[in-house]
Amino acid sequence: MKSTWNLVGMALWLLVLVTLIWMTHDMRVRRIHLIVKEGRSFSWRNFTISTVELVVWLLFFGGMSYTTFFQNVNQLGSRVNQTTRYDPLVLSTGVGNGSSYYVEVRNGQGQKPIQRYTYLTEGERYQVDSMSATVSAGKHPINLPASAYHWNRKAVAKYDQRHQKAWVGVIETTYKKNWVNGIGLHAGRLANRFTLIRIPDHSFMVQK
Repeated sequence: MKSTWNLVGMALWLLVLVTLIWMTHDMRVRRIHLIVKEGRSFSWRNFTISTVELVVWLLFFGGMSYTTFFQNVNQLGSRVNQTTRYDPLVLSTGVGNGSSYYVEVRNGQGQKPIQRYTYLTEGERYQVDSMSATVSAGKHPINLPASAYHWNRKAVAKYDQRHQKAWVGVIETTYKKNWVNGIGLHAGRLANRFTLIRIPDHSFMVQK
């Protein structure tokens, strides 16, 4: 668990389950009482109480479901932290032909295939896919997919010059550790990661 604030969300989800069990039991008890005491299985009063209970529970369940599963991290503003790190790329040498490249690309299969990019930094090997990464080989380092994120343009220009347009930038968005994010069980957890792989031109990319 990334933060104890997530205990708030766990307690609320437990309350969702408890209230569902209580509501089901209460509806059953009232119906049995109606049959035994009044000799009928339906009354508008009982129907109204059951409807109100159900609506309140559905609102509670819907709110918790949205907070836990369906929040758009790009709309959370001050509830998240964003960090960016930059690392120079390391050349990989092809086996047999002596060619060198920065990025290896493998195409996926299926109706909506995605590409997988493999690259090296000092002492590390990474693999990311095109759903959360992009390769920039044009004149401008921040291409269209990467422009959706906030980049430090001065840092980008510096790395472009210092590392001859061969570097990688990774933006990570993390939920802050507070009770609001704890409601959705997100406090302290990684919300999103995006990788910008910068290469001088497409000749430094090999497809396999």
